[in-house]
Amino acid sequence: MKIYLDIDGTMIHEDLSDMYCKPAVGLEDFIVALRPYDTYWLTTHCTTGDPTNARRIMKAVLPEELHADIDRIKPTVWQDLKTQGIDFDSDFIWFDNDIYAGEWEKLKQCNDNQTVIEVDLRTNPEHLIEITRDILRP
Repeated sequence: MKIYLDIDGTMIHEDLSDMYCKPAVGLEDFIVALRPYDTYWLTTHCTTGDPTNARRIMKAVLPEELHADIDRIKPTVWQDLKTQGIDFDSDFIWFDNDIYAGEWEKLKQCNDNQTVIEVDLRTNPEHLIEITRDILRP
């Protein structure tokens, strides 16, 4: 199973409030729960196959003992739609807060083992806790 990760609005708050740029509640446990999975960045901070920016952003909000977990997340390459970075020949879960219409169109071809989870930290600040409990650790 492959896991694809967005950062802004998915693992780090992006709304212009007192939570701006702060890690989501449960982020540390979420990162630990990803250890058994083949995990990839699918974020605007990593579009060219260079994970440097994604790693820098995440390491700034996580304790040093989780930095190795961040380093093992692989980069993707995509240009216009994040779905260009997804391996549709594999089972996957994609975590993102903002899926575009063109991406939804491509996701119509998914099978039962290919899923997108829309993370909503604005209305559910504990969404990562629920995901960790209900999806990553069934």
